[in-house]
Amino acid sequence: MNGSQNNSKIRVVIDTNIIFMAWYNPFGKCAEVFRRAREGKIELFSPDSVKEEIIRVFGRRGLSQEEIEEFLNDFPIEWVDKEIYTKLIDKTKVKHKPDKPIEALSLILGCGILSADKHFKSRVDINELIRKVEK
Repeated sequence: MNGSQNNSKIRVVIDTNIIFMAWYNPFGKCAEVFRRAREGKIELFSPDSVKEEIIRVFGRRGLSQEEIEEFLNDFPIEWVDKEIYTKLIDKTKVKHKPDKPIEALSLILGCGILSADKHFKSRVDINELIRKVEK
C-alpha cells in the first residue's frame, strides 16, 4: 500500500457489515459497491481485524477454511495489517472497541468509512458513493 492516490478512484475503508450485506444480497447497494470496485472505480481497504471477524463468524457456521478463503477472495479488498494502523488507535473517537481499527485505518488513509454503523464521523453515504462513481 503506497501513499499515492489515483484521482479517478474513490478510496473507502469498509466495515464487516457491508461485506455481509453484499454477500446476503448480491443485487443490493452494498454488492454494487463491490462491482464498482472490480471495475476499478473504488478502492476498498479494511483492517485485518475485519478479516479475522469474518473468519470467526463463518468458522462458527461450519464453513471450511477453503470456503472462507474463497469467500474472502471474491471481494476486491486490500487487507491492511495491524502494524499499519495501530499507531493511530489512540486517536480514534468511536467508543465500540472492535470499530477502532476501522476508524484508525480511515485516519491513516485520509478517507471515509463505508459502514451501516452510524457512529462513525467519517461515514460515507452509500448512495452518494455509488452516484459519484457512475459519473
